[in-house]
Amino acid sequence: MRVWRGVVLLCSLAVGCGGPLPEETLQEDERPQASSPVEDGDEAPAAQWGRPKLGTARMVKDLFPPSEVPPRLAPGPESLVEFRGKLYFAVNLEDGRRGLWKSNGTAAGTVPVKEFPPLPSPASPSPVAELTPVGSRLFFVVADEAHGNELWVSDGTSGGTRLVKDLTPGRGDSFPYNLTAVGKTLLFFRYIPGTPDAPGRTELWRSDGTEAGTVRVRDMGPESSLTFSQVLVGGTLFFVFTDPAHGTELWKSDGTEAGTMLVGDLQPGPDSSNPFHLRAVGRYVFFITTTSDGVSRLWRTDGTEAGTVLVEEFPPGPDTSNPRLLGVVGRSLYFTLTHLSDHRLYLYRLKVDGSGGISSRLVAALPNPFADEPDADPYITTFTVAGGKLFFALAISSTGPAPRDVQLWVTDGTRSGTKLLHRPLSLSDEFESQLHTLDDRILFSAIGEGTGLEPWVSNGTVRGTRMVQDLSPGPGSSYPSGFTRVGSSVFFVAHEPVHGNELWVLPLRRPLASDSE
Repeated sequence: MRVWRGVVLLCSLAVGCGGPLPEETLQEDERPQASSPVEDGDEAPAAQWGRPKLGTARMVKDLFPPSEVPPRLAPGPESLVEFRGKLYFAVNLEDGRRGLWKSNGTAAGTVPVKEFPPLPSPASPSPVAELTPVGSRLFFVVADEAHGNELWVSDGTSGGTRLVKDLTPGRGDSFPYNLTAVGKTLLFFRYIPGTPDAPGRTELWRSDGTEAGTVRVRDMGPESSLTFSQVLVGGTLFFVFTDPAHGTELWKSDGTEAGTMLVGDLQPGPDSSNPFHLRAVGRYVFFITTTSDGVSRLWRTDGTEAGTVLVEEFPPGPDTSNPRLLGVVGRSLYFTLTHLSDHRLYLYRLKVDGSGGISSRLVAALPNPFADEPDADPYITTFTVAGGKLFFALAISSTGPAPRDVQLWVTDGTRSGTKLLHRPLSLSDEFESQLHTLDDRILFSAIGEGTGLEPWVSNGTVRGTRMVQDLSPGPGSSYPSGFTRVGSSVFFVAHEPVHGNELWVLPLRRPLASDSE
C-alpha cells in the first residue's frame, strides 16, 4: 500500500499539521538548564480514586559493599521483575558471588532465594541474568562449577530453584540467551561456538520448566546469529535473524519446528534487508529495513510472505534521514524522520484499521534550539505509552559521544497536544534516562534545579511533571533506574553516597478525595 506521498502532500496543505512548534533560543555555548516550561491552561488534574499517590522513597536493604567504580557503572540490583506478588532480582557482587533474591519491600523480607559461590576462573564471570517470569515459573540464566552456564527455574523458594537441563553436559557452557515468554512457554536461543572443524551455529529452544519439556525447536544452521529486535503478536514471536542463505531478515516462531520460518526474503539471496524497530499494531507487525544502497523502507506484515507489503520507501536525502518507529497507542503507530536540511525531527502518526489499511499525517515538527550549531541533529533515545499518550525522550547530538541536550516530550497525536515537559534528562553517554509506565503517569530520571539525576514523575502536563524526591541531596546524582511496580510499591535502583547502588522502594497509597497531584 503506497499512500505516503499523497498523505504528506495533504498535510503540507492542511493548517492543522503544517506549522512548526515555536522555536527556542539559546545563548551561544549555553548548556541546557533544568526547566519545565509553564503553559497557560496546563493545570494538573485532580487525583482520581484508583490513581495512587506517591509516598516517600526509602532504601530497602544495604546489599552491596562500597565500590571504586563510578556510581553510574557500579554494581547494584539487576533484572528486576514482579513474580508472584513480590520483587525478584539478581545480585552480582564484584567478588564473584551471585544470587537470586526476592523482596516484599522490607529489610527483613529481602532475602536470597538461591546463592551461587564465585567460579574458580574469575576471567569468565557468569552473573545471574535474564529473569523471565512465565506463569508460575521464573526462569533465569547462571553458571555454577558443575554445569557451566545453563538455564535455571524457580518457583520462588530455595527448594524449588533448580537447573532445568544441562544442555552442554558437564562444565561446558550453553549460554542460553534472549529468554522470552510466549504464552505458557519459554523460548530462548542457544549459540554453539565454532571449532577448527565446524563453524558456530544458533539453535532455538523451548521449555516448560522441566527437563523433558526442554527441547530444541530448530537448528538455525551454521554461521547464524540473532539480532536483538523482536515483537510478540499473540502466540507468535517475530524476530530478526541472520544466516548465510538469506542474510539478515524477518523470521517468526510459534514454538514449534513447523511454525518457525522466514517471513520473507525481502532482499533475495545472501544480501540483507536488515529489519529493525519491530512494532505490533493489532495482528500486524510494522518494521523498517535499510539496504546497502542507503534506501530505508517501511513494511507491514501479517506473518505471511504474501501478506508482507511495502508501505513506503525513503530514498537517501536530506529530509528522509533516520526513520524510526516509536510506540503504539491503540491502533496508531508513531514514527519520526530527521530532516537534515533544517536539523529538526518530524513526528508522524499512522492509523491502522482492522484490515491493515493505513492513513497517516504529520503531527508536529519539533524545534531544535541548537540547529545552527555543528552536528546538532535530533534523535529519539527512548519512549513509553501511558494514559493513551506517547512519552518520548528527544536528544540533540553533539561533536562528542554525549548529547548536548535531552528533552522529555508527550503527544496525544495532535499538534496542540505535543508538548515539551522537561529538560534536561541525563546528559551522559554512559547512563541514559529511561521512561517507565506507572499508570497514566510515567517515572523517569531527570536533572532538576540544583540537583543531579533524581527520580521524577509526569502525568503528561507541565505542572504535573516534578521531582519525586532528592535521594542524593545537592548536585550529586542518585542515577535511579529499573522502576518496577509490584502491587502497591515501585522498586528501583538508586545510588546514595554512603551505601552506593542499592534497592529502593517507593510506596503507593490510595488518595483521599481532597488530594491532588
